[in-house]
Amino acid sequence: MVSYRFGKCTVCQFRLRPDNIYNLKGCNHTYHRECIEKWIKEGSKNCPRCRATAALTDIRQLFVEEAGDSSDDSSDEFTESKSQINFVKIKNKWIILNGCNDKFNCIDGNGYGKLISDENIEYINCLEGEGGYNKSILVYAESLFRNPQGRCKFLYYFEIECKFEGELDKRGNCLNIGLKNLNKNKYIEYSAMEASIYNEKNEEFKLETVLNKNDIFGCGLVFNAKSPYIFFTQNGEQIGKGILLNNNLDLYKPFVELKCCSVEANFGNNLESKPFKYDISKHLILKEFY
Repeated sequence: MVSYRFGKCTVCQFRLRPDNIYNLKGCNHTYHRECIEKWIKEGSKNCPRCRATAALTDIRQLFVEEAGDSSDDSSDEFTESKSQINFVKIKNKWIILNGCNDKFNCIDGNGYGKLISDENIEYINCLEGEGGYNKSILVYAESLFRNPQGRCKFLYYFEIECKFEGELDKRGNCLNIGLKNLNKNKYIEYSAMEASIYNEKNEEFKLETVLNKNDIFGCGLVFNAKSPYIFFTQNGEQIGKGILLNNNLDLYKPFVELKCCSVEANFGNNLESKPFKYDISKHLILKEFY
C-alpha cells in the first residue's frame, strides 16, 4: 500500500481526507464539507480564497480512486496502480447543446441534436426538400476537469461511441471530441473525420487512423507535478502523441461537436457495469508530445 497525502482545507488549513474532499462549482480550491458549509451559512457567499461567487448548491464532492477501481468506497490509503495514476471519478452528463434553439428543436427544417438521456445525444438529420441543412452542434458536459491538488498523479477520462447513418463523408459528417480550456477559451480536440489532433493554437497533427461507423473514441487529461497533458484513444488504443498543457490550474470542460452523427458517452459513472474500452489502469505517463 502507498499512502497519499492531499492538500489542506482552504478554510481550516487541516489536512484533507480522501473521503472528505469538496470543491465549489467553478472553483479549483478544496475544503472539508463541514468547513465550506459553515463558511457559506455564516454569510460568506464566495470562495474564501479566490472570492468566486458560491452557494450551498455549488458544493460538490471529489471522488478520487485507483485507476481501474469502480467502487465508491474511500479510505486514507490508495493502492498504487501499475501506472501510479489515480482515476478521478465524478458524476457527469451532457447539459448544453448549441442547436436550432434552447429546446433543441429543429426550426426551418435544419438538422439538430436531441438529448435522449444524460449520456446519449441523437442527431436528427434535416428534412429533405424543405430548404434546411444539417448544422454542427456543440455539446458540453456538466462537470469540469480540474486539478485535485494532491501530491500524486490524477487521470480524468471519458469515452463516446459514435453512430453514423449512411455513408461517411468529410463534408457531410462531423465528429470532434476534446476539452475546452475555460481559462483561455481554447479547444484541444480530435477530429475523427479529419483524423487530426488540434492543440490550443489550432495547430493540426495528422494521424493515419481509419474511421469506422461505430468506433469508440476517448479523451483523457492527466495532472501531474511537471507536465499535465491531454491524450486521445480509439477503440481502446491510444492514438497520436500527447498535448502538453502550460498550466496545472486551468479548468477544462469535456465536449463533442457533431453533425449527422449520434453518440453515447461513458463518463465513468459506473465502471463496474459499464467499463471503458480503454484500460485506464494500464495508462503510463506519456513521454512523447507534439
